[in-house]
Amino acid sequence: MKMEIKMETVVKRFRDYISFNTQSDEANDKECPSTPGQMVLAKHLAEELRAIGLTEVTVDEHAYVMATLPANNGGGAPVVGFISHLDTSPDAAGGPIHEQIIRAYPGGDIVLNKEKNIVFSVADFPGIERYKGQDIMMTDGTTLLGADDKAGVTAILESLRQLRERAIPHGPLQVVFTIA
Repeated sequence: MKMEIKMETVVKRFRDYISFNTQSDEANDKECPSTPGQMVLAKHLAEELRAIGLTEVTVDEHAYVMATLPANNGGGAPVVGFISHLDTSPDAAGGPIHEQIIRAYPGGDIVLNKEKNIVFSVADFPGIERYKGQDIMMTDGTTLLGADDKAGVTAILESLRQLRERAIPHGPLQVVFTIA
């Protein structure tokens, strides 16, 4: 069965998640979540999980989100778990995010921010050349994009939505979003 996923739907979902500032606070080693934005995104994700039909959706006091997509294949299959974290690194500003899409990446260095002379260099990141000809979403270099691991959150939510909407047979699925 070939599944077509509309990339604009995935990009929209990802843009939604990166709009939440979930930057961790390294100085706050006493509390989890370490910043309020982490709980805000956790509650937002819980609402989305409920909206696409997951059950047993909870958010605990540490911003851990848990949910179940019950089996629809008659049972007998083992439980499969999906896990991702929703916080982002404190190494760069967490927002507001200024993302950009480089269409049909031609190869070579990418100027992220001309005014601040911020360049994504092939010399520093040679693996980028594998994506020649593809569209690439990046930050403007002044903030983190939040792709680690909001891309994982996006992939999980979109996969669950596709499973529900297309009634694709599956065993029980468990989802957990954590603070790393």
